Amino acid sequence: VHAMSEAAHSVDVTFTTKGHASAAMEPHAAIAQWDGDQLTVHASLQMLNYNISELADAIDLPEEKVRLVSRFVGGGFGSKLGVSEETVAAAIAAMQLERPVRVVMSRQQVFQCIMRRSETTQRLRLAADQKGRLTGFGHEALVSNLPGETFAEPVLQSSHFLYAAQNRKLMLEVARIHRMTAGSVRAPGEAVGMPALEGAMDVLAERAGIDPVELRLRNIPKENPEEGLPFSSHKLAECLREGAEAFGWDSGPRKPRQKREGEWWVGTGMASAARVHNVGEAKARVTLKPDGTALVETDMTDIGTGTYTILAQIAGEMLGLDPENVLVDLGDTRHPRGPGSGGSWGASSSGSAVYVACKALREELADRVGVTETELDLADGKVVGGQSLAQVLAGEPLAREGHYEPGAIADDFTAAGFGAFFAQVRVNHFTGESRVDRMLGAFGFGRVLNRKTARSQCLGGITWSIGAALTEALEFDPRDGHLVNCDLAEYHVPVHRDVPDLEVIMVEERDPAASPIQAKGIGELGMCGGAAAIGNAIYNACGARLFDYPMTPDRVLACMPD
Repeated sequence: VHAMSEAAHSVDVTFTTKGHASAAMEPHAAIAQWDGDQLTVHASLQMLNYNISELADAIDLPEEKVRLVSRFVGGGFGSKLGVSEETVAAAIAAMQLERPVRVVMSRQQVFQCIMRRSETTQRLRLAADQKGRLTGFGHEALVSNLPGETFAEPVLQSSHFLYAAQNRKLMLEVARIHRMTAGSVRAPGEAVGMPALEGAMDVLAERAGIDPVELRLRNIPKENPEEGLPFSSHKLAECLREGAEAFGWDSGPRKPRQKREGEWWVGTGMASAARVHNVGEAKARVTLKPDGTALVETDMTDIGTGTYTILAQIAGEMLGLDPENVLVDLGDTRHPRGPGSGGSWGASSSGSAVYVACKALREELADRVGVTETELDLADGKVVGGQSLAQVLAGEPLAREGHYEPGAIADDFTAAGFGAFFAQVRVNHFTGESRVDRMLGAFGFGRVLNRKTARSQCLGGITWSIGAALTEALEFDPRDGHLVNCDLAEYHVPVHRDVPDLEVIMVEERDPAASPIQAKGIGELGMCGGAAAIGNAIYNACGARLFDYPMTPDRVLACMPD
């Protein structure tokens, strides 16, 4: 309060966001088979390591009598982190009928039964000196969940460390309401927290008369402002500068309504991106075979993120094999346990387990040929300058299991991915319709394991941010609380015509503290703040400053100046 009263410039605004659905294209489905002693379930599940315990508990079987198989996940975005009704129903029916049973949810059932993202109300208070340096930072959020549920949308995750300010107040409150269970949906926390924070930063930039990019550059902390921990790596400044240059950001004075083309006002906006980095315990088995091929086995899943490709690359590079000669077998609880797809931790965690297994294989091979592991040079299925792998293996396969445990990184560092969004938007003067003309994201997330799959993740995240900014909202009947828009006709995700040309810049870095393979998560970073860039561009285009997401045409019209 003192920082606000003494500030040269201050902002005290309240944002709201509607609830979201995961809205995966693939519906929830499961096939179960019971052979009298063993239950096998084929289902679209993200985290088999946890799902097997959940299902075994639900049907009162020991885990060793349950096998889950999830070779591919056709979209989940949080909705398939845990087992849901169709998986349990198929298992029970198969055991009772003693024949294979398939259960598929309808689209409406998915919306009505599967967890939602909570709606939020967020108060942002920012205090700054004459030069725009933050002296006070307040972020208070109200979210909801069912009585007894422990999960609360972690709205404040990146607010704890993103900007420096000595006087701070962060608070999260949970209202207990009777709607579907609130859970993790597409970048829980920052997906809704960052748009509010970055909208407030744009208001501060205008009041202080400082370019929005420059304002953020002036407030990047040297260390975690609350815990005093160093950052494992930090590329926000580089992302802001490189993104602004590539986008063609005009750093001059910014005023709304400077450009009009016919019925359309045209403007630009930007926002920072930030997402906490997570890693989890992971195991993987790698088998090197005399025929010059390798097999990678883990129960890690591929949700379209490219896990099959990335693990094949890691094993191939470590063992001197073409990735075409590496078979990756995923999504089976008979394999060593991995953390699953969620929290953007899959590649760095399971990839590190494969790395550990391959390093153990290299040490054994090096011992057999009489060199150190660092001296061992493998290429094209041979020990360079020596024997073929078949000769070294003496006709027998060699297997090692890699066990990666994150250790105390959270005690020593603050690890996060950073980035910046830039958007050009046009707003119709008469209808309030907003269209994104072009959008750019620049991201720093450790070592890029595969540029194609990483870029794909960034494109998906930016697309999600367009939905969060303009269209996506769960609507509930105020009379009895039931969900009104429970299909893709009424819950509006961005479609092709909503998504313009998107540009992605990957700011290469290495972060040895984040994981043994120096990589951090990317899957969710791409949507953490992007909605604010669009909202800020709407204001720059037409003068309508909105504090409620999504920014639908009726809301834009209501806020548009005369």
